[in-house]
Amino acid sequence: MNRQITITLDGVQYMIDVEIERLPDAIVYHVQRPKQFASELPATFDITRPKHADQPQYDGQALTEKGRQIMRAVWEQLSTLPPQFAGGGGSGRI
Repeated sequence: MNRQITITLDGVQYMIDVEIERLPDAIVYHVQRPKQFASELPATFDITRPKHADQPQYDGQALTEKGRQIMRAVWEQLSTLPPQFAGGGGSGRI
């Protein structure tokens, strides 16, 4: 399932497209980079949330410091999604 989220960074709001994929042991958020962040983020970026964990996993080495700020803002929004978008139950793509 594709979902748009809004993040606020330095007082400016940005729309971010996220594809949500459920796996048996985790949920993966495939984040699509907005063109404004071409130098801070790769074109697509995955955030993984293991089934029984509250904290995300992602490759921070691929990011600039600003990129890490962006991903923290993205995760803040993703972590507030209702269970059907946050990995509660089911399997496969939603």
